Amino acid sequence: MKGVRSAVVGMVLVAAAMLITGCSDDSSAVPGPAESVSDVSAGAPSAQRSDVERVAAIQVCRQVITSVGVMVRDYNTFMKELNKTQSYASVGSEDRWAVETLEAGADVVRKAVSPATPTDLADDVSGFVDSSEKLAERIGRKQRAALNRVSDEWDDKRSAALDRCAEYLPTK
Repeated sequence: MKGVRSAVVGMVLVAAAMLITGCSDDSSAVPGPAESVSDVSAGAPSAQRSDVERVAAIQVCRQVITSVGVMVRDYNTFMKELNKTQSYASVGSEDRWAVETLEAGADVVRKAVSPATPTDLADDVSGFVDSSEKLAERIGRKQRAALNRVSDEWDDKRSAALDRCAEYLPTK
């Protein structure tokens, strides 16, 4: 059952990312196959470099937003069960779902970051990914003692990444 759930979670995250990315109208700003991001960033005018960074930021932020939605849903379902039962043994498979979703979400977000991603955004996204992995580890080890502290850190890092994304996403 765990493998099936992992596959389903992974497929949902990938499908959502593809759907959102497929709706992009910014593909013209992405460097062509003959020019790398570093070539554009190194010798190009700042306006062109900003376009490349903007496109990279939008791609990362789309993945962050997609992943956060799924991660929060499964984490909240797990916490609702844990709060109700006060026992990992009684939450059924909700702890495994939460762990798998947190790990899968962190993985796809990490892969969305590219060398063209603005440093401030990459730093906030990295903090979110790291905190997601920490939370997944804590849940997987069934450690209730520090779960609130790690969960609060995840919430702060998630908010920081989403707030930073708000600076890069188009408002139209």
